[in-house]
Amino acid sequence: MARGIRRMEIYRDDFDFQVFLKIMQQEAERNKCRIHAYCLMTNHFHILVETGDIEISRFMMHLSGKYAMYYNRHHGYSGHVFERRYKSCVVSTDEYFLQTSRYIHLNPVKAKMAVHPEDYRFSSYKTFLRLQDDGITEVEKTLTYFGSKGVFGYREFVEDSAHKYVVEEDEIRMKMGEDDLWLPW
Repeated sequence: MARGIRRMEIYRDDFDFQVFLKIMQQEAERNKCRIHAYCLMTNHFHILVETGDIEISRFMMHLSGKYAMYYNRHHGYSGHVFERRYKSCVVSTDEYFLQTSRYIHLNPVKAKMAVHPEDYRFSSYKTFLRLQDDGITEVEKTLTYFGSKGVFGYREFVEDSAHKYVVEEDEIRMKMGEDDLWLPW
């Protein structure tokens, strides 16, 4: 996860979102990383990435560095785009993997930027639901946890209205050092 400096917008228009996604796709391919989920908010982004043999720092350095160069050049700025070093945590269990994916996809709903996670344009959730193919997200690992229910099982898990996963969401938010990142600004 990384946030814009002074919590400012890091995506000013649709083109910025598209450029970031393209850079993320290229860096994932170049570094042989697997993107399992993502959500680009107005002033921050979340990515669930499996890095394989490389350090996460290499992937994130290239992703944020290339995007910052684009952003500054495109918008006529100079200096930092991101607040500080990205934040990350090791996802070491299957349960934590699934909860992190859910947390990422619910970000725009919690921020009241969308009523349903599939309404938000800049997340991998529509790819999970097979409503689009973003060419970035690898959904099979996640969907296999839901057996024959697949897409429907994952959707039920993410959109569970009983909120039985609140404790896990709070744990993820604390590990990421997030305090008020549900807010869109």
